[in-house]
Amino acid sequence: MKAMENYEELNTVSESKGVALGNFDGIHLGHQALIKILTSICHDRKLTPMVYTFKNHPATVLEHHNKVIYPSKITPIPLKKRIMSKLGVEILFLDTFTDQLMGMPPEDFVKNILIEKLQAKMLVVGEDFRFGKAAKGNITLLDELSSVYDFELIVVPPVYYNNDKISSSQIRQAIEKGNMEEVTHLLGRPFMMFNRIEKGFGRGKSLGFPTANLILEEQQMVPAEGVYATEVNVDGHVYMGATSVGKNPTFGTHHMTIETYVIDHHLMLYEREIELYFHKKMRDQITFDNVEMLKNQIAEDVRKIKEYLQTK
Repeated sequence: MKAMENYEELNTVSESKGVALGNFDGIHLGHQALIKILTSICHDRKLTPMVYTFKNHPATVLEHHNKVIYPSKITPIPLKKRIMSKLGVEILFLDTFTDQLMGMPPEDFVKNILIEKLQAKMLVVGEDFRFGKAAKGNITLLDELSSVYDFELIVVPPVYYNNDKISSSQIRQAIEKGNMEEVTHLLGRPFMMFNRIEKGFGRGKSLGFPTANLILEEQQMVPAEGVYATEVNVDGHVYMGATSVGKNPTFGTHHMTIETYVIDHHLMLYEREIELYFHKKMRDQITFDNVEMLKNQIAEDVRKIKEYLQTK
């Protein structure tokens, strides 16, 4: 898959494209259904499947207008690239959402961006897709313009879970509560983080449980504080993991950390990138009176997590 961030790069791709449009944060089951339709029809129509989205959340621009607060990212760009590639997307175009783009009339966006620059012959969108100045563009307008600019419009219905339409905001709420089982149902996979490992304080190693410390991206979504049953993917090899999300209350630290102990394996992960899958929250964070009590609790956490992961 090719990831592009400027229109000049598109000059290297002369083929007509089928383009899916949206924010795609989370790439949940609804997004996956849309992308599956995109890739399937593109294969039949001999089109290149492409996703058009933004590398910065639109709220980063709207925020300056005192309208909304920028939400945390369920899937930061590096992770979004990995997932899109696995779904069969051939081009991921990461445009920059700006005041100019926000103020562009919907008809101009279709003509200037989608048709002339992206060379779209097919558009795939959700039924609530909105675009252009004041979000006045919708599927009705796209349908009207499809005959003007000779493109096919595919509107994909939403996907529901427990009678509720799956949405990124719904998933954020579940992640913030630490309800990883619900998140797995909504995403169609466990909540995943893809981050580089940094050198920590060595506290885990001194306790007999050396941990890998994730370098978090700006505004990256993290689960509720607590201890989780996780799996760690290192270069395609998956290991059981015990992961702590929190501020190390026993040691009096106040910044958020995510530390993972790889169960039954001693791996050198410093400065490597890992995929971390969250399966279940096992307990809340606890402040212990002494290090020995913490050490005993970690041993019990590892035992319970290992038992859970081996039987799930």
